[in-house]
Amino acid sequence: MTTQPLETAPMAPTVPAPRTGITGQLDDTELTGYFAELAAAVEQADPGPAARGGWEERERVRVSVWVRTAYEHPLSAAVFGRPAGPVAHEVRAGQAAELGFRIDVGRGRAVPAKPSAEVRAVAAVAAMWAVTATAFGPAARPPRERVVADAWTVVRETIAPALVPEIPTYSWTRGTW
Repeated sequence: MTTQPLETAPMAPTVPAPRTGITGQLDDTELTGYFAELAAAVEQADPGPAARGGWEERERVRVSVWVRTAYEHPLSAAVFGRPAGPVAHEVRAGQAAELGFRIDVGRGRAVPAKPSAEVRAVAAVAAMWAVTATAFGPAARPPRERVVADAWTVVRETIAPALVPEIPTYSWTRGTW
């Protein structure tokens, strides 16, 4: 008997097959349960604000667990294959609000980012969802860790500038720093 490393071991299905109606779409109860499972997996793995690598390590863990869990979940193809409805919009908005808060907390005394932390968070969450959705498209499914790496790269590049304090510069017209 061979065992797979944790990184590549398939996740056991934790929910029954979707009960889709005539439209082939999940109902709001199934969607709410699906997103609750993803959120629970993220919260369980979250190292918290005292993460060894700071904000970046914490967000990398959160994004990676979310994408891995979505990638392996038996309902993901149905979730990402349907037009976004109110449940998905609410979940994305909640994720963006939480990320915006963590960006604000993580940057400490940095000068407010342009665009704002909230705008960067919305963009980062939308990008994470879009990258994850590509894994369920018509083309061959990419390897899970490629999807995880792509999602984290886009999120990191979107939120990182918000965490860099602005360097004071000398104003020649005012004669001040």
